[in-house]
Amino acid sequence: LKFDTPYAGGKKILVVGTSKFLLPCKNGKVFNTGHHSTETLVPMYHFDKAGFQFEFATQDGAPLALEEWTFPMAVGYEDKLHEVRNKIKGQLEAPLKYEDIEEGLDSYAAIFLPGGHGPIIDMHTYESLGKLLRSANAKAITTISLCHGPSAFRSAAVGGDFPYKDYKIVVFPDSMDKMSPKFGYLPGYLSEDFLVESKLKGLGCQVQNKSMDDSISVDRELVTGASQMSAQKLAEA
Repeated sequence: LKFDTPYAGGKKILVVGTSKFLLPCKNGKVFNTGHHSTETLVPMYHFDKAGFQFEFATQDGAPLALEEWTFPMAVGYEDKLHEVRNKIKGQLEAPLKYEDIEEGLDSYAAIFLPGGHGPIIDMHTYESLGKLLRSANAKAITTISLCHGPSAFRSAAVGGDFPYKDYKIVVFPDSMDKMSPKFGYLPGYLSEDFLVESKLKGLGCQVQNKSMDDSISVDRELVTGASQMSAQKLAEA
């Protein structure tokens, strides 16, 4: 993306993620996960070029979990991922806690919740994160997520009214998570509580995609992408 006039204001993009790596499967095995490198760093590469600085938060203030094994999958652009990662390395390793974020969110231009299977481990359980998202919704602060990242939206139903009922979104389809153990991506099947699509539909979200594709959705302040294939389009949106 080319920016004739990069952003020069003082507001940052708040990157909200998890420090958790291990996703339990129904057979007792665990998937070594975190945030997918493409789903995290492609949007951030463009946000950085657009002139934005970042602030990070995880549930416990521990470093943001990144799927190191996904970097080589970024054929033709892996250098871009390392470029932005090196630029923000110190911040990735020392995030704030969810509960440390100012409730008014006056310092932020947008919130970005990157994807990967990491978010489904427990991001949906934190009342402090839900409070933050309800505040962002009330102030119409641009909220961006893709793939499994929208699992974190479920936290907004903890301790308050779910604000994204009737919002159109795209998300990683449950059908792929149910299929992926058959070709060896996940080491086992996931419990129902980890199936993001069905849980968000149950809360009233209108899921627009049926497959793992490059589709995006923009509905009010919410910008979502269906999978790692949508990372570039998400950044453009």
